[in-house]
Amino acid sequence: MAKPNPRVSKDPQLRPVARNTRGILGDVIRRKVVDLGLMRALLRAADPTDERVEPQPPTPTLPVPGDEIPLSIEEVAAAFRGRSVTSLPWIRQAAAVLDAWQMPMTAEEIERLLAGFTSHREKLGPRNGPGRSDLFVTGNDGRLTLNPLAPGLIATRRAIRGLPQPVLVQPAQRTAREQGSAIRRVEFDPEAQRNAEIARSSRRAVLSAVPSAEDPQAVALLDVGQRSIRAFIGRDVAELAGLLERFDVIAGLDIRDTLRALGFDAGRCRVVDLKPPQKSRRLNRAGRTLQITSELLIAGTTRIRRPFGDPEKVARYLSEGDHQRLARRLESDVKALHAFYQYGVLHGAVRLRWGFVDDALATDWALPGDASLHQQLKRAREKDETVDLVVGAAPGWADPWWRAQRVRVVDISFREVVLTRDEAGLALPILRDEIQAIRLAPEETEQWGWHGRQGRARWSVIQERW
Repeated sequence: MAKPNPRVSKDPQLRPVARNTRGILGDVIRRKVVDLGLMRALLRAADPTDERVEPQPPTPTLPVPGDEIPLSIEEVAAAFRGRSVTSLPWIRQAAAVLDAWQMPMTAEEIERLLAGFTSHREKLGPRNGPGRSDLFVTGNDGRLTLNPLAPGLIATRRAIRGLPQPVLVQPAQRTAREQGSAIRRVEFDPEAQRNAEIARSSRRAVLSAVPSAEDPQAVALLDVGQRSIRAFIGRDVAELAGLLERFDVIAGLDIRDTLRALGFDAGRCRVVDLKPPQKSRRLNRAGRTLQITSELLIAGTTRIRRPFGDPEKVARYLSEGDHQRLARRLESDVKALHAFYQYGVLHGAVRLRWGFVDDALATDWALPGDASLHQQLKRAREKDETVDLVVGAAPGWADPWWRAQRVRVVDISFREVVLTRDEAGLALPILRDEIQAIRLAPEETEQWGWHGRQGRARWSVIQERW
């Protein structure tokens, strides 16, 4: 008597109907109506030899340049940024920098540049400097240049290029994706185009009132588009409500109280209150608290030491009728508020700096079509455009770009942006929070020109700081 097969189901409605190439018996449900597609799926699952594996796309590769070709800035950045290169001697690190940047540098300048890429490496010291290495030629001014005939140069290039291909492939792929997405957003997103046009055409004003927002006895009106300031003192304040009708955005400290006191209905325009986004910040576990004031935020954001005048002096100007001094004080106050507002629109945040505290407090002052700093930096990098940057303190009022620096954007990270001043210049990382203003470099000006001696001096200060 044949033994029952344990693999066969005891259900009378089930019976073996198929056997695969390995001899494994499969039970298939026998019904009045059998789904042919289900049967094929079950048989395919029972037979692993029938599985169809789609071929994976080949991993993209980049052609490796020959040993006679100098390193590029992109190759050096991929080799050092955020990586541990402790096995690479400082001499080879310096040789790679000189090979990529193609300009003389001092050992200290090379060290500052490398420090901006990574901290996990061998640093410059008394025992590992350029010394008598044949990779360098020291000039009379102490600057180092690369010796193109040095035997160790080829080994240095091979060491830098001896990286996994994805390290160099991914940035190129990411750039291509960003360029494609940017083009698609511009070409196929009519809402984004409409928002950008609305933001460009919006008329904006900044107000500053004294002695308080609830009692505006004197008010300064700053027209952002026309870059004009007008002070209204005493009876002239009554004219202000009619002038505000032509503006789409009105900003100021406790601005709603000021507009209410002026009798202006702000229902048709956007009102931006520049008061601190939060009132305090906890400093430690013991409960020590920092009270956040408008003066503290404006000074930390714009680097204007005294953004507002002394309230006692302002009260004296009002009581004595000294309109000339009062108007000058109002103009200074509203200029500080304007710089504060512009920074918040550009960055989407303002800076809280006090002692060891350096934090960013988010703001929602920008219109949907306002271009942020990150968007403008990305566009400049993708299109290889030159931009004018104002770094450090807030731009001046008479000529905001007189100390601007004309640069190219090499790389963008979360906290830093790597810039180069000219086509063969030193790439230098600076903090993004230090950028006060940005614009596309005008075509009619000199491409690599600087706006006066102060611009060159400012760049030297930045090099020393970072």
